[in-house]
Amino acid sequence: MNSSEQTYQQSYEKNLQAFWGGPDGPPRRLRNLLEEKIHAVPSGGEILWVTYYFRDTGLAQALLQAQQRGVIVRILMERTPRTKTANDKVKRLLATLGRNLRVLNHIWIIKRSKKSRLHEKLYYFSHPTPHVLVGTFNPSGDFPEDPVIIREIGDQDRGHNLLVKISDQTLVQALHTHARRLFQMVHGKWERFLPESNRIISSGRTRIIFFPRWSNKEFYRLFSELGVDSKLRIAVSHLNDPEACKHLIKLAHQGINLEIITHDTERRVPAWVEEEMRKNNVNFKRYIHPEGLPMHNKFMLIDTPKAQSVVFGSMNLSVRSLHANHELLVISKDQALYQDFSQRWEKMQKEVMISQLKE
Repeated sequence: MNSSEQTYQQSYEKNLQAFWGGPDGPPRRLRNLLEEKIHAVPSGGEILWVTYYFRDTGLAQALLQAQQRGVIVRILMERTPRTKTANDKVKRLLATLGRNLRVLNHIWIIKRSKKSRLHEKLYYFSHPTPHVLVGTFNPSGDFPEDPVIIREIGDQDRGHNLLVKISDQTLVQALHTHARRLFQMVHGKWERFLPESNRIISSGRTRIIFFPRWSNKEFYRLFSELGVDSKLRIAVSHLNDPEACKHLIKLAHQGINLEIITHDTERRVPAWVEEEMRKNNVNFKRYIHPEGLPMHNKFMLIDTPKAQSVVFGSMNLSVRSLHANHELLVISKDQALYQDFSQRWEKMQKEVMISQLKE
């Protein structure tokens, strides 16, 4: 076990372990975790990454060193993220990977001129035992930093982010297969119709779904057991999909206790969303940090009289995430993991309350 994992050691089962980045911890915590894991893979091992932003030249150099010592390194990254040139420097650094670097450029556009993007964050390591990290964190910082880009995308090395280590071998192998498929396949608007895109992988009390899908019924089914005496807590950086908002407002009308924490900017969460949520008695808050650090977490806590679940991954409640992007969503009823996420929710709630008192 490396030093970061010792720092983060939790009491729950080792198949699922959460790692948190945020203003309450040291900067670059999650990227340092990724770097330690790169160094832990020996010759003959494999590293396979799927990521949206990749600006961290230190991690890029670590990956190149891994390749030089005999590790199979494959990287799939987005060609044109919202800040279009953000990945260019690392792309040039990793060019020596040859065919083991793929920079994905989607060519199809959905309604409202939303272009499909590779928004997943998936980091596979073959050693010391095969495992995968998934969540919200992109290696999108660098040193020395570019303040112009940071103003645009936020300081993800210091803001709220998460990665969850998955060690269950059924899930690990399925996620590895999924990542290899993304790396190798021809991409296009037909992807949502493929059986592989619409399958659900599961093991024990955890299941994983992928996007884009033929329909979002499986996503909205998450709310099907909610009723009176139920509670739904959502932390999400982007919330702008009208259909998702209608579903949430409907839940509030059904008497469900609904709380939402979002990013503070109206680009990510328009004013009309906040207005509609407050008008329909949703406990809606924007996360505002005095230094402008982002709230990039994406998770839901679902409480019913019968069960508690945590939902997490790369997916926002946005038009692009729900209808076009490559996204990954994990649903787990692991109670210790649920408690860990619940504690993180309370931490963010306290930060929001403190920021409101200072206004």
